[in-house]
Amino acid sequence: MSAHWGMLAQRRRALFILAALIVPLAGCEYSPAEPPAQTSSQGSSKPPRSLEENRAEVARLLEASVTDPGMPSDAEPAGKLSTDLAAGDYEISAACSGARGGKLTIVKGGGTPERMDFTCDQRLERFVRHAGGPISISAAAGAVKPDVAGVAVKPNSDPRASELEDMREWASQKLKPALPGESSGYTSSNSGFGMSAEPGRYELWFLCEGPAEAELSVFTWAGAEVLAPARVACTGSVFKATVQLATEGADFTMKPASGPDAARYAFRLVPSA
Repeated sequence: MSAHWGMLAQRRRALFILAALIVPLAGCEYSPAEPPAQTSSQGSSKPPRSLEENRAEVARLLEASVTDPGMPSDAEPAGKLSTDLAAGDYEISAACSGARGGKLTIVKGGGTPERMDFTCDQRLERFVRHAGGPISISAAAGAVKPDVAGVAVKPNSDPRASELEDMREWASQKLKPALPGESSGYTSSNSGFGMSAEPGRYELWFLCEGPAEAELSVFTWAGAEVLAPARVACTGSVFKATVQLATEGADFTMKPASGPDAARYAFRLVPSA
């Protein structure tokens, strides 16, 4: 009998231990009346910036002070700057905060406004060559406060941007006036230049400056020869040839025959009637 009661006591202790293990686990389950808590993305997101914080963010992006000309203010959330600038190359910057994006507007004298969109996650930088005189610059972000935007202007510090503008003006002067339906481009690279153009028959215009002459060849983007290598004198006069693009795109390859390594080239493809 004592052995029998001993076995019963052991079974009762085992059942008690098992019940003690089950009860805490059951406490982690959710009853239908109390659904599990859900994390909300809204609860973890940062609260919107205040007007002062947005102005400080614009100042940080523009590396400026909140009191500098062109910065937003309590009364005016859009950055505006009107001034007279000497003739030269400038870098115009714009930044915004509080909204997804903004719009920069540049007006030289009484000319046509130039407008461009930008996002508020980084600074927009725009190279401008100004002939001198009045210029108006403005940037706007969201429609309501505390969305703000600001602008700044300083002399250009990137010589490559000035060189590229020099080439653009040179090519524009050499290939003026623009012709209907044309595709044009320019480069200083001897390795080549690619131009988008639909299949068809074109009149090719080409000119070069720097070396005494250059060898020009043209291929489609698919690799088919369009113009066999031709030697062109780099005297400023325009070389013309009729070419046929069987497929989209044209790749120009130039090889200076003699003279300095520095060269610049201008191209134009004009659809043939």
